[in-house]
Amino acid sequence: MKTIKLIILSTILLTGCSVSIQTYDFIHHGTESLNSSSSFKYVEQNVTGKAKTTYYPQKWRKNQDKETDGLISAAKQNLFDMYPLENNQALANVSIDVIKTTKGKPAGLSGVVIPDEITIEVVVSADIIEYY
Repeated sequence: MKTIKLIILSTILLTGCSVSIQTYDFIHHGTESLNSSSSFKYVEQNVTGKAKTTYYPQKWRKNQDKETDGLISAAKQNLFDMYPLENNQALANVSIDVIKTTKGKPAGLSGVVIPDEITIEVVVSADIIEYY
């Protein structure tokens, strides 16, 4: 019996006391909003723009960076900075992925996590088409 208690205690002590939870959400917009009756060709496929922010709930908010324009807007701007659109070009098959990672410590056996760090990353991916 003492051996089992020792094994359980050793497992608890040697197991990491940190928890990481990752959630994922996405939105997809196809080509239904485009003028698909016109002829077009694919110029680039699967171009991406990213934006990420991390904040720490246990610290003062005024000492942390803030994303004033929103992460989706920043990711979209990042995409356009890397792949500027020219005349007669448009985005098609746009996907917006939102990945939220929470790192923290468990609050007992309740399954609740007290967050130390929350990171949110947005990835906007699309194809670039050109009408002719």
